[in-house]
Amino acid sequence: MLMSVRASAYCNLAALLLLGPSAAAQTPPIQPEAATFSVFVGSTPVGFERVELLRDEDGWTIRSRGNLADPINLQNQLFQIEYDEQWHPRSLSIQGVRRDVPFVLQTTFDTTGATTLMDQAGQQTGLTQPTPADAVVLPEYFFAAYEALAARLAGAAVGDEFSVFVPPSGTAMVRLDSVSTSQIETPSAVIDARIHTLLFEQGGPTTPVTVWTDEHRRLIRLSIPVAGLEVAREDVASVSARVRRVSHAGDNDTRIRLEGFALAVTTTIPVDRPRPESGWPAVLLVPSSTATDRDGSVSGVPVMGQIANALADAGYLTVRYDRRGSGQSGGRSESATVETHAGDARALVRHLDKREDVDKDRITVLGHGDGGWAAMIAARRERRADNLVLVGTPAGTGADWILEQQRAALDRLGSSEAERAENIRLQQRIHDAIMNDRPWTDVPEAMRAQADTPWFRSFLEFEVADTLRRTRQPLLIVRGSLDEQVGPEHAAALQATAQTRREEATVELLTLDDLDHRLVETVSVDQPTYGNLSAGSVSRTFTTALTNWLQRAR
Repeated sequence: MLMSVRASAYCNLAALLLLGPSAAAQTPPIQPEAATFSVFVGSTPVGFERVELLRDEDGWTIRSRGNLADPINLQNQLFQIEYDEQWHPRSLSIQGVRRDVPFVLQTTFDTTGATTLMDQAGQQTGLTQPTPADAVVLPEYFFAAYEALAARLAGAAVGDEFSVFVPPSGTAMVRLDSVSTSQIETPSAVIDARIHTLLFEQGGPTTPVTVWTDEHRRLIRLSIPVAGLEVAREDVASVSARVRRVSHAGDNDTRIRLEGFALAVTTTIPVDRPRPESGWPAVLLVPSSTATDRDGSVSGVPVMGQIANALADAGYLTVRYDRRGSGQSGGRSESATVETHAGDARALVRHLDKREDVDKDRITVLGHGDGGWAAMIAARRERRADNLVLVGTPAGTGADWILEQQRAALDRLGSSEAERAENIRLQQRIHDAIMNDRPWTDVPEAMRAQADTPWFRSFLEFEVADTLRRTRQPLLIVRGSLDEQVGPEHAAALQATAQTRREEATVELLTLDDLDHRLVETVSVDQPTYGNLSAGSVSRTFTTALTNWLQRAR
């Protein structure tokens, strides 16, 4: 059968993206044109898909070609699906190669259901399945099909349920849980986006997925946190694009000049309260390497933006920024290193120290995820930094962290033991080539191009303990008890290292119940990675604990 479909969590979960609400009987105002999507697994780019949406007098045609590297390993030679004017499926054709095995799939739809014929490496099978006439069709890993979902969501309301057909697995149901709006700034336009949270329900815990559409009802982005999967249209994936996720009355967007370029910065000042005579206590928010914007968004939650707002409301001036070479900041990300990013954070600490409205004795550096690494380097080297906070920060070395994250991604994708072993061996060959000057034997050229950079070398070689033990500031380590990205052993290791510093350098470890890596309250510990994405707010439990500690650390 096609791809010998695994009964993986992702397989079932991807199904949910193809639903279509029966309420959308009228054709939405869709703008037919081509678009290119970038695909990321665990924040690592793995390939692209070039998509065409065509309109004729009989209905709609969605067509695509593309290439996805490991761990998906799929060549899309031709994908084509046809819908009538009411977005009822008529036919599906796929030609491709999955894990070096060629396959062809043909599905036709009528009032009785779907008939699928498959040829995989010369083995032919057939299958007829009952399928709702209004189902949206989504074969595994063919993201062009989500254009039909984007069109159908135009007429959907919260609570609507949709039929989804995933050949050859069958049908499922999906519910629209929430709809919100946002704006995305690109170099040429401001896109008004609608963000749909969908819940896939198939006899177990619900699986959340976010689908972003533009004002023309076209797909611009989708996120499947349980699989570590992100798909983004080329214009919004651009380093110069910025999503306006959160705002505050005290926000001020500016640019801070460094050597040869400028960092795009948002400074948030408390409002409706008198400024202290000594100035505002200040917090610099250092984003992780996976953050695509200054709001530090993780799976739809603007972690840094919401922390900034909460701190401003509590009387703290905050600074958050787009990392060098991303968002609206200048510079080149591929030539930067962990030390370079730490230098940028250090420059922003000095910027805060020069402001007349900042208390120079109360400047805190806070890093989220591996942004904590740049934060601790900046704190070690900058005497103007008075406190250090590490939130969900990994311990150990960068090389260990990469392997740990890859194993977790393979688990989420439901990879077989053989696939897991093959991918881990490949990753270790890459590490050996970079760190030990070994040959790049059997490493695909595209992967070498991504890995053979100053940034990735510095990331692999970074050793947390050596840097942390040389910091001097009061230190707060925070993790959520349900953080599955950074386990409790990391926080414990950070605490143990910090306790070897000089005696006057205090350290406190806080584990906050029921919070995940995004600092969001998670309803069910049985839900892989994250719970309901509609509960997308940093918990007050965290912001209260943080402000209480900052008051004591003054």
